[in-house]
Amino acid sequence: MTDDPAVAAKPAVPAVLRAVRLLEAVADAPDGMTLSALARTVNAPKSSCLAVCTTLVDTGLLVRTGTGRYQLGLKVVQLGRAYLARSDLATEFRRTDEELGLLPDDTIVLSVLHGNEVTYVDTRHGKRPVAVHYSIGMRLPAHCTASGKALLAALPPEEVAQRYTDDHLETLTGHSISSAAELTAELEQVRARRYAVDDEETALGMICFGAAVLDRSGHPAGALSVSMVKAAVDVDRAATATRSILQLAQALTVRLGGRPWDLPVIDSMHAITAPRSPS
Repeated sequence: MTDDPAVAAKPAVPAVLRAVRLLEAVADAPDGMTLSALARTVNAPKSSCLAVCTTLVDTGLLVRTGTGRYQLGLKVVQLGRAYLARSDLATEFRRTDEELGLLPDDTIVLSVLHGNEVTYVDTRHGKRPVAVHYSIGMRLPAHCTASGKALLAALPPEEVAQRYTDDHLETLTGHSISSAAELTAELEQVRARRYAVDDEETALGMICFGAAVLDRSGHPAGALSVSMVKAAVDVDRAATATRSILQLAQALTVRLGGRPWDLPVIDSMHAITAPRSPS
């Protein structure tokens, strides 16, 4: 979509549009897709899809496996990295992280909100192990992650309600939020304390603390989260992690032209939430 009427008025190029839809379909299939499946997904003849896929393979945007499945190619990664290198959000994250030097042994990830999912756009890897391998472009349900809940909490409640009209939510573990009502209650807590917690909601054995990064208009530009193996986290380490991620998020907010806020006092006894009962 574009806000330029002159550009918006131009008709779409069918072959380019089909190529984009094919790439999106393959991106949503971790194991790749056959030509027949792709044709059904984009509702186009196999012959047309084959021609487009062949060109995408030739340019490196797709690869064709020995079993005949199409997967994203290395060129997609290169283009993504080129975009992120120019992204103010990712660039300022790296600068802010380097200047503050917080949580040097832990993994910190930067994510943005796309629909009801978070997409990871940058990672500062630490020395300590984590339960999930974060890769650029990885997507997860926002309501299951600390960064996602921090982003949702930064939105007006009515906008969140519009995003979650179905009360049944996808779960990744038995601890994941499974209803819109439960999500609404949790986001109220996140707004009150300014940080979110993923307590084994994305992966068993992992705990994450996240905070939103705001732009100059006060809207969420992204979120930062730190991931840890829960068994190695006591209340003091949890409090340190929470304070640090809030400090880093505030510093990045200021770099983006946003207004600083009063950092809350983190009570170490409440930095880790009570475990959720399996659904």
